[in-house]
Amino acid sequence: MNPRRKNFLSTGTTSIVLIFVLLCLLTFSVLSVVSARADLNLSTKSADRTTEYYEAENEANDILLTVRNSLASHAGSPDFLSEVRSDLEGNSGITFSEENALSYHVPINENQQLFVSLTLSAEPQENGDYYQIEAWKVENTHEWNNDTSVPVLNSDTMDELFSEE
Repeated sequence: MNPRRKNFLSTGTTSIVLIFVLLCLLTFSVLSVVSARADLNLSTKSADRTTEYYEAENEANDILLTVRNSLASHAGSPDFLSEVRSDLEGNSGITFSEENALSYHVPINENQQLFVSLTLSAEPQENGDYYQIEAWKVENTHEWNNDTSVPVLNSDTMDELFSEE
């Protein structure tokens, strides 16, 4: 055995491996923080949208309660639908599209609204109500415009990039 022969793994090699491992750990920790922040932002947006929706739904239910109370107070009247119409039209944004159909909108946010449509009847339904819900849905209030432009270099741009001055 040669006493001058050095060991294959020296201090320099282990230091390089240690630095590489530390850089890997640092990279993974930064990626974890970025991912966690993105998840937090997404969760916050989702919670805000859910809160906005349920606030609008509560308001729509309050308007429905107003309609229900008006229907109950005019039940049995010979001029039932016309009395209900005069009592409710314009109140809380209620509009009548037909003699026995009304609808209203409740804003959720700047881009959406909750649309409610009811059909009224002079006789009570199976559940005892004088109305039937025809629609209870979220609608978009703005028109979506698709951006189909693709930023591609054209010949004028290429000339500007490679022109010699």
